Amino acid sequence: MNIDVSQKALTVQRNITLRLKGYIQPFERILARAELMGLMKPEHIDDAFSVKADDEVCVSTDVSPDYLRKRLAYWEWVGTENESLQPTKQVLYESFCEGASHQTTLLNTVPLSHSMLSKTRKLRYGVHDIHEYRGKFFPQLVKALINSVGLKEGSIVLDPTCGSGTTNAEARAMGMKSIGFDLNPLSVKISTVKTAILSVNPSELETSFGRLRQQIVESRPAASLEACWSDADLRYLRNWFDEKALQEIAGILVCINSIENTTIRDFFLINLSNILRSVSWQKEADLRVRKEVWNYEPGIATERFISEAQRQIDKIVPYITQIQRDVILPEYSIVEGDARCIDRLMPNEYMNCDVLITSPPYATALPYIDTDRLSLVVLGLLPRKRHRDREYNMIGNREISERQRVALWNTYLERKSQLPDKVCDLIDSIAAKNHVEGVGFRRRNLPALLSKYFLDMYDAMSSARRVMKPNSYAFYVVGNNSTVVDGERVEIPTDEFLWDIGEMAGWTKVDTINMELIPSRDIFRNNRGTAETILIFRS
Repeated sequence: MNIDVSQKALTVQRNITLRLKGYIQPFERILARAELMGLMKPEHIDDAFSVKADDEVCVSTDVSPDYLRKRLAYWEWVGTENESLQPTKQVLYESFCEGASHQTTLLNTVPLSHSMLSKTRKLRYGVHDIHEYRGKFFPQLVKALINSVGLKEGSIVLDPTCGSGTTNAEARAMGMKSIGFDLNPLSVKISTVKTAILSVNPSELETSFGRLRQQIVESRPAASLEACWSDADLRYLRNWFDEKALQEIAGILVCINSIENTTIRDFFLINLSNILRSVSWQKEADLRVRKEVWNYEPGIATERFISEAQRQIDKIVPYITQIQRDVILPEYSIVEGDARCIDRLMPNEYMNCDVLITSPPYATALPYIDTDRLSLVVLGLLPRKRHRDREYNMIGNREISERQRVALWNTYLERKSQLPDKVCDLIDSIAAKNHVEGVGFRRRNLPALLSKYFLDMYDAMSSARRVMKPNSYAFYVVGNNSTVVDGERVEIPTDEFLWDIGEMAGWTKVDTINMELIPSRDIFRNNRGTAETILIFRS
């Protein structure tokens, strides 16, 4: 794929100086070089680069410096022999996190000084902090991978397991069309909000919040709980919320649902989702269903919702204001659908995807639907009675009945030839120890769950392969985890297994990049795996 020639000065060869961000990790240095090479595509790589200092290089290229400033993810400053170094758009976006007064200074100061930019890693700038969703991966990675294959604006970026929509939002912010799939309705809602809000009028967003805040705080609307939720869902919610909290949440819902703009309305619904766990009786950082009753004081839900919405608007408004100046925002599509059959779900115009970037679920690591159950019920996204069936269909699920276990194991025995020998060897060795009398149901379920995960990933990777353009790239950001078998820790090398499964699914292996796990501050950080790897394939 070629660089958009409209962005290049084809007849002018320049010597451009670029400076890396000072805090990036070794694997990010690899990606920094890859993204620069993808955008420049020099004929002779070694001749194009000369190292000026540890974090500074000079390149000879006919790509304009403005284009590089606009696109690069891991570079901080770009300049030529005839101009001083100027910051990239990326570091400007990240620096909007520093507060409202700092945002105003950044937008109105020319030229910017190094001291005005962020000195630390920012993974949650702009729309990328909208929800405390577990299992996020970071936006700079998406941007660098898109750059590494030299995609031009208007190209199609696919994420078949889109989660919280990092790929979709970042691709659209770069002027790419994007499409995402997920079976979790909350994931689809978050992804849609993060992607759609990029084109919302910032003034309309701020005005809507002012009205909403006034309506909630001053009017304190009373709402019928029975009008908000079905009898079954309301009974469930009363087990997990104080009645006073439910009354407040219902009133907030009524006010939010009166907003006409769909994207703005959904944005505030996601803000509400993000505070539900903290005002419920579920232990906040606990993925399992554990209850801790505490004395709820009236006004807590309202206060936390208003605070969360204000915090998000403070971050988002300057970000989308700048994005709308920098990029013509294209169409997007985010669908509640199964990654294992996206070739049947994709609209015809999306059957020629240019790149795939995804972070699939870990093997049996998170109870996705159960983790989000309060939001799914409160927001009316999935009735409680349908949670178990939806969880079973998720890739990486870890809760099954005995009947399902038997069915899954029989499926594995029928289809194990579709998996690499090393995958089957691990599953069979665990089964030899766990399929015996006296073993608890969780241990007994594990071999079937692992077989389901790897067969699901085979199906998902096969389906994705069928919707890609010839010679297009796929990037799978894969996490490993472990289990305990017969009292001993057993590593599940998901990256190695999916590397081989991808090849069996029709992909051509290109390369792998080992990633250091960047420290996370999300509430689920203790459930992260032991390692992550970028698997690079070509169709």
